[in-house]
Amino acid sequence: MAENGNLKDMIYNKVFSAIIEGEYTANDIISEKQLIEKYKVSKSPVREALGKLCSEGVLKSMPRFGYVVVQLTRTDIENILKFRLVLEGGSLRECIHQIGTDQIERLKTINDLCENDQAKNDFWIHWEHNMNFHLALISFCGNEFSYNMLKQSLDTLTRAYAQFYWDKWKKIVFPTDTKYHAKIIECLENRDVEGAIHFLRQDISDFGR
Repeated sequence: MAENGNLKDMIYNKVFSAIIEGEYTANDIISEKQLIEKYKVSKSPVREALGKLCSEGVLKSMPRFGYVVVQLTRTDIENILKFRLVLEGGSLRECIHQIGTDQIERLKTINDLCENDQAKNDFWIHWEHNMNFHLALISFCGNEFSYNMLKQSLDTLTRAYAQFYWDKWKKIVFPTDTKYHAKIIECLENRDVEGAIHFLRQDISDFGR
């Protein structure tokens, strides 16, 4: 059973990564047979992995046909960003006075990673660090449900980046979509609630510009 679970996770990660990296694009069809042959595994872990991707809105099951890669729209992205504004802003307002020196140093470390040489030359790495910054920030509230909802939202936005901006990623010389991180950190150090939320909103709204 454990082995089957490991295979399911492996296939899930492979398919998700293939979608992010453009191997499968919006409206492409993925079949169980195709993945069984590709990864040399049985039907059960493939079906479980595809089922999980369907439950997360990455794929849509089409009986007797396969699984279609869900097309994200601009409206989908706008709705997710609005949700993030409410979720992250409300969470920060609730827990900002609980954020200590060690947590602020953690945010500084992640922000440095967003701007190091590796991130400057690989926008995918930069985006990973950007996600980690926001996940770290919301984790300080200690609400696992909020954390998981943000993680799901960021995973969907990752697919949106791949869908709308994949070609542009390779042309970006220096990432600028984390320029508000330092301002957020400064406000946290000064216990400036309204300032921190203002720059957080600016940061989230900057997605995809």
